[in-house]
Amino acid sequence: MGVAKLTCGGRKTITLFDGAYEFADLKPATYTIDVRLKGFQSESKKVVVKGGETKTLNFYLNEAGGSAKIHGYVYDAVTGKPVSSVGTVILILPVANRYAVIDKNGHFEFKDLPADTYEVWASVQGYSEEKTTVTLAEDETKKIDFRCRAELFEEPPWG
Repeated sequence: MGVAKLTCGGRKTITLFDGAYEFADLKPATYTIDVRLKGFQSESKKVVVKGGETKTLNFYLNEAGGSAKIHGYVYDAVTGKPVSSVGTVILILPVANRYAVIDKNGHFEFKDLPADTYEVWASVQGYSEEKTTVTLAEDETKKIDFRCRAELFEEPPWG
């Protein structure tokens, strides 16, 4: 589980890596707890807290869908040609990253993304990794290109 952000009665907290969270010392009242986790639909629940009472409130978030898209190419930084070796572009998410294989023309694509800001990495065998940050609005398509440098492998003098 990734780290979710929660609010309750104007107070904020985050989950532990296993999803556990706590709002301690709440006064008796009715509260709304809001949960947000990148890549998932946010959720809210109401809870009534009585004096000296401990409540357990679990959330089960659904994966967020959207209509935004990121696509582009991965190029060799020196030659300017699309990379043709094995590679992947990674969309970093808190729970499970998304992966796009780079095709023979160096192209990659991520579809059906919700509006948000994403960290995107290009990882190609024999090249240095490159990363960028992309902010998408709903229904927006952004083209991003990576220019990766070939890593030189030198065999040590002892063979």
